[in-house]
Amino acid sequence: MIDIKIVSFPYKDEILKGTIKRKNRKTVTVETKQGGFRVPYSLLTPKLKPPIQKTKTKKDWSASQTSDYNKSLKAAIDSIPKQRIKVLHVAVKLLADALNEGNEDAIKEFSNDTIAEMNQIYNLPELRIYTGGKRRYTRRGGQYYGVYRTRGKDEKRHSVSVYSRTAKTQKFVAPRTFLRTLLHEWGHHYDKYRLRIENTYHTKGFYDRINTVYQKLKEPLDVN
Repeated sequence: MIDIKIVSFPYKDEILKGTIKRKNRKTVTVETKQGGFRVPYSLLTPKLKPPIQKTKTKKDWSASQTSDYNKSLKAAIDSIPKQRIKVLHVAVKLLADALNEGNEDAIKEFSNDTIAEMNQIYNLPELRIYTGGKRRYTRRGGQYYGVYRTRGKDEKRHSVSVYSRTAKTQKFVAPRTFLRTLLHEWGHHYDKYRLRIENTYHTKGFYDRINTVYQKLKEPLDVN
């Protein structure tokens, strides 16, 4: 098979020629005299096909990965005590008000209050919450709603980031969507330190745990 390295493509009213630097899922990064371009495969001459994505199956997993997956799949989450629910409801309501008002400082404050209370309830390490900014697009055309970051074994440096504005319109995210995202990222923290799971998979069990908590915390948002 011939490895094609030089390609051409139309750009405005001319044809540019350059060297392939990287093949992505939907585009090819081409370096030309005019600079670097990300070009769709359909515009290239000669024609190229996107690389076949290698999907890692469960057969390729290690024993620890399989164990983590099964634990995530089967584990349930303890109910939140009624007296702590009231505290959480106040924080969630204030968070919703901040999102509706577009108050970035308050969004960050009440996001941290909500998660700090959750960590106390489930005896988890401190987790810093960062909010703000607009969602970023993924290479597949989706959006990043939030991310859970771990930094080695230093628990104090672990954090969650949740974007407070949408990617396209840059409007502030709806309170229910923001809350679900916040709890989703916190769910990875729960799995890591409460379930002792190193690989925090998106199993049915993971979503069941998050949904259980979400249904309780969103109650003040259901009040008209």
